[in-house]
Amino acid sequence: CIPTLGDSCWERRVQLQVYGQTFCVADSQIQVHSLHCKQLVESGQVGLGQLFRHLNILPEFALQDAGPTKDGGFWRHYTLTCKDVSCSITERFCPGVWELKPKE
Repeated sequence: CIPTLGDSCWERRVQLQVYGQTFCVADSQIQVHSLHCKQLVESGQVGLGQLFRHLNILPEFALQDAGPTKDGGFWRHYTLTCKDVSCSITERFCPGVWELKPKE
């Protein structure tokens, strides 16, 4: 993530789980374009994943690309943007994600 003048950038990786099983790994690059957002994140008041909700903003979603993975899963790359925050996110979903059930 390369910030432009006055912006701040963070990279993060999140593993999403259901029934104790990881079904998705999401890699994000988050860029904030306002001092207010930067201060919120750096103070620990708001996490990177909560910025849009905290600001009560519905970002613009744009699917950039998607496709299958070699192991039978799939991936997608999309962006979420508003005037204060830009996110570039790539998610990789496990094979059989729609059939996951609780472990017995």
